[in-house]
Amino acid sequence: MFQFQSNVSVTDLINGVLLIVAILGIFLTYRQIRISYKTQKATFFKEIYSTMFSDPDIRNAYYQLEYDQFIYNDNFHGSENEKLIDRLLSFVDLVCELYNQMVITDREIGFFKYEFIRIYKNQNVQNYLIFLKMFYEKVGCDKEPFFSFVKYCKKELKE
Repeated sequence: MFQFQSNVSVTDLINGVLLIVAILGIFLTYRQIRISYKTQKATFFKEIYSTMFSDPDIRNAYYQLEYDQFIYNDNFHGSENEKLIDRLLSFVDLVCELYNQMVITDREIGFFKYEFIRIYKNQNVQNYLIFLKMFYEKVGCDKEPFFSFVKYCKKELKE
């Protein structure tokens, strides 16, 4: 019936060994890429975290909110304080957008949740966001100001 011949040449052995080496090389390359990705992602997250908790302008703006020192009124517009608050809101909006795009995970954004909720729930911030929304509409911009930040906070607060 059927007979198998075991004619294995040196070329076949070399090809077999090269195939095993190639597969091993692909596996090791994949492993190295994963390790590199995790390291780069950790570095990226550290930079975001450091910005939130070390940048003097962002911290000054946040502490004004945390200690109820920020007051939104007519004197706010054009002030240095407006620049600080806008920088803080722009940064938190960026982080929330990275979360929406799944660049950062639930676990990673959890490091910021307390601060984001405190910022969002501040009545003076709410007043500023209302002003900005009306101003955006007035100038014909159909985008909501700090949309990703507002969306994240509403989701977390189940609004």
